Amino acid sequence: MDILITLALVFMVWMCIDCMQRKEHFVWIIIMVVLFPVGAVAYYFTVKSKAGNIPGQSIMNTVKLKNKPGELETDETLQLKEMIGKFHKAYHYERLGQTYLDKKQYDLAIPQFKEAIKRDNESNEARYGLGKALHAMGNYSEAAEALGELVKIDKKYDYGNAIFGQAECYRLGGLEDKALKTYEEVIKSFHFFKAVYHYANLLDQKGEKDEAISQMKSLVGSSKDLPDYKLEKERFWIDEAYKFLKKNGVEMA
Repeated sequence: MDILITLALVFMVWMCIDCMQRKEHFVWIIIMVVLFPVGAVAYYFTVKSKAGNIPGQSIMNTVKLKNKPGELETDETLQLKEMIGKFHKAYHYERLGQTYLDKKQYDLAIPQFKEAIKRDNESNEARYGLGKALHAMGNYSEAAEALGELVKIDKKYDYGNAIFGQAECYRLGGLEDKALKTYEEVIKSFHFFKAVYHYANLLDQKGEKDEAISQMKSLVGSSKDLPDYKLEKERFWIDEAYKFLKKNGVEMA
């Protein structure tokens, strides 16, 4: 009897994990716990057995497929489309969008992310993917808007890269004032060297030379305490800051 209970518990945990990975409704978790072990069996036959493997976990997807230029479909995208056809889940639209994004097929990724957001307004992953795809397509205004919605929800999303991406979109879209304000927010919370550099450059363009020099000096100064791996990563922006300072008659030791 103890063995049967243990097996039933293991099965329930497995189904709960599957439920979370598929982003099924949380009510299923409650049903499986309250109606143990019948709830887990019901979930298996109602959801899992019909849905098949979770995209990205099937054997065919353990090998990375290299697409030829212009090739649009792979086993992964076809499988995700099949899942969408059966269940119309926001999660599957988001995963399909992410797959296209990874393959640089941005025009195909954008509608998938939009549909995911339409079906699940709390899908931050879809908002982030949409922002990145729109940015890659050069649609900086819409990209900034998508990332802005995400930043309102979580300013620290992806360790600050979401709000940094929003600042970049404002800058590339020619909205200098919004870019300055957003870069300032980035610098306050995350010391991104690239953000400091572009912030200083925008200040210089607006005639605020002294503040621009101060920011560049801060960038160079803070680089002296960086570990080697970080220093190498930020080398380009440090060198650019040195060039800016030298051009403006400021020598740094």
